[in-house]
Amino acid sequence: MQRESAAARQFDLLVSEQNGYYYHPFLREQPAGPQAQSFALRTLSELGRDPKTSVASAQVASLRGDALETSSLWGRDWLIPLRRAGAGTALGASDAAAVNKLRAKGGWYVDSALGDDSDAARLGGTWAALEVLDALGHLDDLPAADRAGTASWLGSLTGTSTGSRRKKHLPLDEAGALARALRLLGEPVPAGLTQSAAPRTDDFAELTPDARATRLDDTYSYTLIQEAAGKRPDVNRQVWEPVLRDGAATLPYEQLYELVHVLKAAGSPTSVFAPVLKRLDGERLDDGTVRDPDAYIGNPDASLFVQRLRALEDWSRKDSRLLAALEREEKSDDVSQAGPERLSRAALRKVTAGGGTSEEARELCADPQVLPDTVTEQNATQWQRTTLNCADAGASTAVPRFGTWQPDTPERVVAAATVAVGLADSGQRDSIPSWITAEALERWAQNPDRFTSLYNYALVVRAYSLLGGALDAQLREALGRGITPYRGCPGLPDLYRVGGGDSACDLKTTWGVWTLDRQLHGAMGWMPAPKNGK
Repeated sequence: MQRESAAARQFDLLVSEQNGYYYHPFLREQPAGPQAQSFALRTLSELGRDPKTSVASAQVASLRGDALETSSLWGRDWLIPLRRAGAGTALGASDAAAVNKLRAKGGWYVDSALGDDSDAARLGGTWAALEVLDALGHLDDLPAADRAGTASWLGSLTGTSTGSRRKKHLPLDEAGALARALRLLGEPVPAGLTQSAAPRTDDFAELTPDARATRLDDTYSYTLIQEAAGKRPDVNRQVWEPVLRDGAATLPYEQLYELVHVLKAAGSPTSVFAPVLKRLDGERLDDGTVRDPDAYIGNPDASLFVQRLRALEDWSRKDSRLLAALEREEKSDDVSQAGPERLSRAALRKVTAGGGTSEEARELCADPQVLPDTVTEQNATQWQRTTLNCADAGASTAVPRFGTWQPDTPERVVAAATVAVGLADSGQRDSIPSWITAEALERWAQNPDRFTSLYNYALVVRAYSLLGGALDAQLREALGRGITPYRGCPGLPDLYRVGGGDSACDLKTTWGVWTLDRQLHGAMGWMPAPKNGK
C-alpha cells in the first residue's frame, strides 16, 4: 500500500497555488518570468552564490521582451541579475541610452508603465533608472548638470534643498527609494530619513496575509534606508527568522528576496538561510534559470488527465480541493461559456464527485458544434478528445460518419489510429471503420522513429493492438526502444516525456502510455509499481 500511495502522491506536486486545479507538468520546465527570475537570482547572489546561466539567446530575447513590455525602467532593472549571470544580451549599452532618454527636465526619470506622475511614481522610476545605469557602468557618465539636477530634485523631497516640498510623513517605500537613489549618486542620506524606527512586529501573529506582506515591504524599505546611510538596521530577528524558516519553501520570490536581504543586513547567521538555498537549488533549471511554481495556472484539462491516470491505477478520485477549484471558476465572472470548456468542467465534476450525468453534458455531447458528427483526418483529434470528455461526463455519443483516407503517412496513420482509439474508449469498438486494420498499421507500430511524439506512437500501437495486432518480439523491441526511455521527470518518476526531441513532461502522453500498458495487461511495466510490488 505504501508504494501505491507514494506514486499517487506525486500528482500533489502539480497542484496550482493560484487556483487549486492541477497544472500541466511541462510548465515546470519553463523559466520564471523576468520579475520572478530577477528576484530569485538576486537572492542567490545575496547568499554568496555566483549564479550563472547558459540560457539560450531566444529565451533571453523572450524574457527581455516581456520585461520591457511591462516597464521600460523596472523591466530593465529586472534584467540586471540575468546580465550578471552571463546572459549578456539581456541588457547592454543601448539600454543606457534608452534610459537617459527617459529623464525629465526636472531631474526625475519617467516610466509610463507606472501610470501616474506623482512623486512616488517619479521616485520609483528614478531609482530603477539609476540602478540600471549603475549596473551598466554608465552612472559616472551622466553629464554633471544632469547629475546635479537629479540630486537637487531628490533633495527637494527630503527637505535638504531650496524649495523643499517634502511630505510631512514620507511613506517608507518612498523613503527607501529616495535613500537608495541618493546613495547611488553618492549623496548623503539626511538624518531625518534614518531616524524612524523599524516597523513594529509585536502584532505580527495577528496580521492578515496581505498585512504581513505590507509589513515585510516596509521593513525592507526601512533596511534600505539604514544601509544607504551606512547603518545596520535594527530589526527583530526573533520574529523575522521564523517567518523565513516557515515560508522559505512557499514565499513568492520577491518576498523571499526582501526577507533574506533584511536578515542578512541584520546579521542573521548563515544557517538561517539554508532552507532558502535548498528551495532555490531545487527550482533551478539546467540552464541556470529558475522555475516559478507561483505562476503555474491549473485548469480542468490538466485536472481531467490526472483523474484519468488515477482511474487507471484504481486510485481514489475523491478530491475536495479540486471540487472547490471548480466551484470557484464556475462562480467567477470571466468563466468561459464556450461548449468545449463547459463540457470539460462537467466531465471533471462527474469523475471527481460522482453522481448522475448532467443535462448540460447530454446536450453538449449531442451538439455537432461541440462533437463533430462527421470525422475526417483533419478533425479526428478534436472528435476523439471531445468523445473522451463525453465518456468521462457519462454522456452517450452517437457513432459519427467517417471519411476515408489512405494511412500512408505518419499524420494519416495517427488520424486513423485516433478514430479507432476514440471509438474503443467510448464503448463503440465494433464501429471501427473496416478500412482501419491491423495489417495497415503493423509496419507503423514497429517503427517508433516515424513519429514526432510519444503520444502519437502510443495511439498507433493501441489501435494496432485493438484490431488484433500481436505483442510479438519485434513489437516488444520497438516499444522498449520507442517508449521506455522517456519515462521519468524531475519529481514525477512515473510520468512520461513528450519525445520527438521534446523533453517536457506531459500528462496526455502519460495517459497514452499508461492506457497502452493497461491494454497490454501490464506486459511492458510502464505504469507505477502495484501495491506490495505485485
